[in-house]
Amino acid sequence: MRVLVVGSPGPTLPDAAWLPVPGPRGPRSRWGVAGDVPSSQDVARSWRQSSGAGTEAITLAAVGQPFLDAVSRVAPEALAGVVEVPDGADVPVALRRSRVTGTVYADASQLPAERGAAREAGTDARGASWRDAPRSSGAVGRLVALAVDAARASDGRPGRVVLATGGARSHDAGAGMVRVLAGEVADGGGVGAGRADAAHELRAARDALGGARLVAAVATDVPLLGLHGASATLADHGVDGAVAQDLERELGAVAARTAAAVDGIAPGGAGSVVGRDLLARADARLAGLPGAGSGGGLGFAVAALGGQLTPALHVLAHDVGLDALLADADLAVVVTAEVGAHELGEGAVREVAARAAQHAVPVIALARTVVAGRREQAAAGLSGTYAWGGDDPHALVDRVARTWARG
Repeated sequence: MRVLVVGSPGPTLPDAAWLPVPGPRGPRSRWGVAGDVPSSQDVARSWRQSSGAGTEAITLAAVGQPFLDAVSRVAPEALAGVVEVPDGADVPVALRRSRVTGTVYADASQLPAERGAAREAGTDARGASWRDAPRSSGAVGRLVALAVDAARASDGRPGRVVLATGGARSHDAGAGMVRVLAGEVADGGGVGAGRADAAHELRAARDALGGARLVAAVATDVPLLGLHGASATLADHGVDGAVAQDLERELGAVAARTAAAVDGIAPGGAGSVVGRDLLARADARLAGLPGAGSGGGLGFAVAALGGQLTPALHVLAHDVGLDALLADADLAVVVTAEVGAHELGEGAVREVAARAAQHAVPVIALARTVVAGRREQAAAGLSGTYAWGGDDPHALVDRVARTWARG
């Protein structure tokens, strides 16, 4: 029996949720993963010891270090770089590179947001100055520039850059990122600041990509604007409602100006990259693209630059060859913290189950808690769920492995 174990650390940082006041980090467990969720490697080892089955382990993660760890299977070369922020500090960043495919993977959550123009202060119950808090994506622009250089082949051919946008600490519709790529200094420019000639700035930013294929690996399908947009999520994280409305208006202004700039640039012009199908219809609807609001609008900026917006788990599943792994498996096991709306709607459980169905491979989930009902589980393609609750996950793995071995 061949068992594929897929780890799902889950979103460690909320997508499209600008957080000037970082939340507390969870403790590391004896399994080496925050929140006492065992890694896929640990589960695969325990499963093999309990049942004698052949096992293989991978991870699917949309954001943070788990995202970079997940691609190490196909991008084994770890690169270390430094991104300078306006206060003069150097922020170390990690990249992953595959010389075979010419792809460099980067994660936006490694970087702080930069401070923009000062605005009237607004505070919440915790005393945070929300309106004056840093939210520019300028540092992400420098990260993208590093990745573009690292992806370039020895003969100068451009490569592919995959940017995980979920968990980014910026909230400016990617305006700072575009400005930095265009060669301007993001410090001192607030949301919506920039050249009067937005088309010239956008064209310069595309030229800076040098033909690289830019992909935004978005954590969710949230749009930039509207009732379910990037700013709409802020109230859930303690940001004053009036401030969230102000930011919505500012992002709307960025979206309108950027869409007009995209419309003013010929799709075949210098510096255009992949995604011309997006550019051909780039207008105000650009802000409504699924994933445009990811990372506080980084997805929107990537689309405006001619890049592609793709769910992060889709990118990982394709690049690590999940379909081929499932074709060789008799059972797929997803390990996650909770089987609920996120995992069944846009998490690893949904991704694995949808692909496993094409190969008639049953999928089960091991989790600390299971909140979804049997009907929702069946609709998602799960053959079973098992919860360890407050008990030792290792004991549950042993029991479930023996049960499926007998089956």
